[in-house]
Amino acid sequence: MNTVSTPHRPARRRAEDEPLQPPVPMAALHLLLIAALAAYLPLASEVPIWVSAVFVIGAGWRYAAAHRLIVRPGKGIRLIAVLLVIGATYRYYGGLLGRDPGVALLLALTGLKLLELRSRRDYLLSALLLYVVLLGGFLYGHSLTLGLYGLAAAGLITAALLQLGRHAPLGARATLRTTAMLLVQALPIMLVLYLLFPRLSGALWGMPAPDASGRTGMSEVMRPGSVQRLVESAEPAFRASMVGPPPPAAALYWRGLVLWDTDGETWRAGLPPLGADTALVPRAAPVRYQIVLEPHDNNWLYALDLPAQAPSDARLVPGHVLLRRQPLHERFSYEVVSYPQYQTGTLAELERARALRLPRATSERVRALADGWRTAAPGADDVVRAALNHFRTEPFVYTLNPPPLGRDPVDAFLFETRRGFCEHYASAFVTLMRAAGIPSRVVAGYQGGQYNPAGNYFIVRQADAHAWAEVWLPGRGWQRVDPTAAVAPERIEHGIDGVRRLQAQGVDANALSAEMLQRLVALGWFEHAWLRTRLVWDYANLSWYRWVSGYDDARRAQLLARLRLSDHALLAMVLGVGVCIVLYALYHGRRREPHDPAARAYARFCRKCAAIGVARLPAEGPLAFAERCRQARPDLAAAIADITRHYIALRYASAPTRDHLPALTRAVRDFGPAA
Repeated sequence: MNTVSTPHRPARRRAEDEPLQPPVPMAALHLLLIAALAAYLPLASEVPIWVSAVFVIGAGWRYAAAHRLIVRPGKGIRLIAVLLVIGATYRYYGGLLGRDPGVALLLALTGLKLLELRSRRDYLLSALLLYVVLLGGFLYGHSLTLGLYGLAAAGLITAALLQLGRHAPLGARATLRTTAMLLVQALPIMLVLYLLFPRLSGALWGMPAPDASGRTGMSEVMRPGSVQRLVESAEPAFRASMVGPPPPAAALYWRGLVLWDTDGETWRAGLPPLGADTALVPRAAPVRYQIVLEPHDNNWLYALDLPAQAPSDARLVPGHVLLRRQPLHERFSYEVVSYPQYQTGTLAELERARALRLPRATSERVRALADGWRTAAPGADDVVRAALNHFRTEPFVYTLNPPPLGRDPVDAFLFETRRGFCEHYASAFVTLMRAAGIPSRVVAGYQGGQYNPAGNYFIVRQADAHAWAEVWLPGRGWQRVDPTAAVAPERIEHGIDGVRRLQAQGVDANALSAEMLQRLVALGWFEHAWLRTRLVWDYANLSWYRWVSGYDDARRAQLLARLRLSDHALLAMVLGVGVCIVLYALYHGRRREPHDPAARAYARFCRKCAAIGVARLPAEGPLAFAERCRQARPDLAAAIADITRHYIALRYASAPTRDHLPALTRAVRDFGPAA
């Protein structure tokens, strides 16, 4: 049997009748090191490279020392290494408190602990530390993939504990079977604790990282290229599940921010205007849906145009913008009711003034173009139609790679380049409307989304980021106008992915019929099995969030209400079950017999000896106990010697024969005063 030994320190010899301390099997060390690497992998990209180096070197060094390839460092060197790790962590993070420094310090010190493995106690402590390291990975993510991986890694650590509890290595099949049985047995307790017990108001993994602001997402500032950069990201922004049939793609305008202020180059949200109203009059049936929003470290929420009321933990501010009380550092699920057709209220004077404000640097060409429309058009509706017709008939091009603009981007876009992305069209249109005396503003959000039939919801990605305009018309209030749709209707009908594929193939969308455009965009798209697989997997991840990682105290309260349980009743049940478990353990512990057949037979022999007046002492070895039994009962000396000989052969011989166990069982069965 391969065991982990220390070559430079011989083991202390014991008395013949004292039970030997069994060495740790080499298989246990190998399995523990494999489990350590499995617990480390989810954190490999989250910690500095020097922390990974400390952990991997510690595990590798211990493996080499166990195989006598290298000598383990002494206690003094290990102490110096611990102090260096603590100092390096403090210098790198500027402190030792918090998620990132805590996880880094835990990982590095666990690696050093692996380096000093010697006694069985060291092995057990390291295995327990690996459970904590594995939990550290869930501070950075909580996807279904990580959950399945964490279950497998926990199984490896449990298997290592099983090997540590045995005198001889356990076979691979037996280890797998026992580990699986332990995990299955723990499942009911885990479900009860998870579903019924109170929990923190926010997920533990929702703690913001110091660099959380670097996430990709919509910004409260829009300038040329700010929305365009999001097209390169395929990361989901949110997922929206509809109650009822899904709306058409052209109607999916997901409102985020309203941008009021501009200096000619940059548009900003700023504070909502004083006196502005959030009332609306519905003109069609409402749309009800649920949004699962990815963390973006800001406090605004997204809703289908136009939200009627704010969900819990949020408020509806002028501009029909949903603002949360706290920035969003974790996934957030909320329900909204929106009206796709509506009429807003009156326009306050301060709101009108802000929606007409133009920068002083607005060029004369821009003002002249707007003045011409206002002079020729009888009403505001006609000015809007003239502007859209201008974008539609003039040689404007919607492109994902627009040329750079100068210090006056609106003028350069309208009269020189005429090539731009959605923010170019929205910014230019609102500037023209304000120059024509029509209150207007820019709305930033997302448009479209990929429909997932597996779960009846839309996946809205960062690449679906979009900007459009709103104008205030007498008798109708604020109305959405998308100048991008006048130039590139395929962007609204088929999404940014359809535009990207068409432009990559050099197809002029304006020269195609609607039917041909639809065929080209859909060509080969849903025919690929990998896409269907990806959609099903996304639905699995969304279900994982809804039922596992997104399970909060409110949903726990709903479950308790359905079960007609109160917190007091639950506490009484838990206490009752706990008392029953303790009583059962005490009762079973007195009657417990070893799982090893040889140990079980010998324990029965010891009970029979106790019944005739010779009880075995706690630290008494089999030879010493047999000698004392022979002295007390000489009439049973032969049977005692026979039982002891078979038991020692089974327990301590290097290769016991198969005949010893049946012989031991028979001898113990026949042992007694009448033997």
